[in-house]
Amino acid sequence: MKYLTIILMGTILTAFSARSVMADDARLLFEKIIPTQSGKELTTKLIAGGVTVSTWANNEVSVKVYGNDEAEEKIIFSAEETNEGVKVDGKQKDSKNFKNLTIKVEIIVPLNYNIKLYSSGGSFAISGLNGTIVANSSGGSIKIENTAGNIQAYTAGGNIKIETSVGDIKTSTSGGRISIDNYDGNIDASTAGGDIHLQGKNGKIDASTAGGNIKLDYTGKNYGMDLSTLGGNIYATLPPDFDADADLGTLAGNIKCDFARVENNNHVSCSVRTKFNNGGETFKCTTSAGNITITKK
Repeated sequence: MKYLTIILMGTILTAFSARSVMADDARLLFEKIIPTQSGKELTTKLIAGGVTVSTWANNEVSVKVYGNDEAEEKIIFSAEETNEGVKVDGKQKDSKNFKNLTIKVEIIVPLNYNIKLYSSGGSFAISGLNGTIVANSSGGSIKIENTAGNIQAYTAGGNIKIETSVGDIKTSTSGGRISIDNYDGNIDASTAGGDIHLQGKNGKIDASTAGGNIKLDYTGKNYGMDLSTLGGNIYATLPPDFDADADLGTLAGNIKCDFARVENNNHVSCSVRTKFNNGGETFKCTTSAGNITITKK
């Protein structure tokens, strides 16, 4: 599992991150409705600001930008139709530094639409979309709910929360918690500074954290799992008929497993290689400074 270069990006860009919440002094600065077609793509590229994306039945994209006086003075906003779909930009007018910038972008797209969001300093909230999602922020949290389609979500400075999704998920944060609930698909999740919570079914799982616990509640067949943490515990709840070739190891803790007998005789470390039921794809759990607990549903 690798950590992304967004760690460096977040350090550089935090200095002019915008407040993603709606401040009292924010007002409507830009508004436009653009005709489009179902299945096309929204792209955003913002120097700063939070973005909310929702859906409707119209074959149109609605864009509203709210901001304060500094946003009006220093940012140029635009929205235009392209061959691929719709592009929304927020560019800095000059090299002046930001002091008290507030930007909030609200976008409505057709139900069946793909999106690619980028902001140098803001949070994302996406709901109700049938389509692929790519969300990349250098300084905010990401929340995605009720979607169908593959997801890529990256942030250098916040938590990631995904609820009720169908499709593969790849996500990473260098400074927050990852929570993925009620998913159906493959998971690739990593964080350098928080816990990982996964609850779902029917997917291969690769999850790693350098500074937190991992908690997994899984339903379905084993397609391969690798859970690792440098500074926390691992808890996994699995179906009774879960088939796996298991590889469990901790350097400074104990292992408890409902699927196999474990002897924790070594007070320094403990490792187990065994089969769960009939054996199958690999189920690997490793921690350097915590316990591993495997329970049956």
